[in-house]
Amino acid sequence: MTPIVDLSEGDGGFVLPACLSNRKFFDTNPLQVPASEKNYILGVSSTARQNQLNEDIAAVIRLAETALVLNEGGPTREVEKLAARNAKLEGRIVQMEGELIDLRGKQENYGNLLEDVRLSRDELKETKKKLEDVETRGAEEKRQMEEVIADLQSKLAPAADEGAEISKMVSRADLVKEIKRQRGLMLASMIHGWKNAIAQLKVVNAERGLTTEGIHKLKRVENGQIIIPEEYREMELEEEKLDEEAVDAEDEEDEEAEEAAVGEEKAPEANPEGHDESS
Repeated sequence: MTPIVDLSEGDGGFVLPACLSNRKFFDTNPLQVPASEKNYILGVSSTARQNQLNEDIAAVIRLAETALVLNEGGPTREVEKLAARNAKLEGRIVQMEGELIDLRGKQENYGNLLEDVRLSRDELKETKKKLEDVETRGAEEKRQMEEVIADLQSKLAPAADEGAEISKMVSRADLVKEIKRQRGLMLASMIHGWKNAIAQLKVVNAERGLTTEGIHKLKRVENGQIIIPEEYREMELEEEKLDEEAVDAEDEEDEEAEEAAVGEEKAPEANPEGHDESS
């Protein structure tokens, strides 16, 4: 008897006949029922055979329904679902890659910011240190300046018998000017005293004819001669200058007096009552 199914293929299970690839399979392999199956079929009751057939027909119908659903695009729909899910996952992957790039950029910016903060912190520490040094130097300089000011104030403090004129001097130029003025006053006072002494000697020795030519208040006697010391030559020149200025001033006063007298002589005589004689 020709076998219905080739059992040489597979892993030992029931192998279906090749009906799709071999359309003439049943032509060359007609359907046959084994004797054991015939005996079983003929041996059971009609009711059992009916129930068995109903179950087999239901199984075949379920198999046909499944085949129809699958043939209508069941796998394609699953593929489409999987493709849609895959596209969604790919979009999510692209989104996550963008977020990853953004996070990396933020991480880089954060790293740069941390570096800037570190540099700023170092600069701040250095600036604080410099500020502390400046404050320390400033305090020291302030203390030294206060000491200098206190020293100057102590030196410039007015004396107990200091006059108002001295307290008005606020600069070195004022002090130098006042020294020159006092020096001139001293020189003028000495000249006045010298001239007064000479005048008195002339009066006292008028009968004896006292000779005063060649003497001077700044001169002195050395080795029987009257000389002017070198340190007094400048004072002698200043005295001569003062004498010339005094003479010029006297001449100007005399000229002004003469002009005034001439003006009075040329003025017309006024009427005692204040009226002109011609009237």
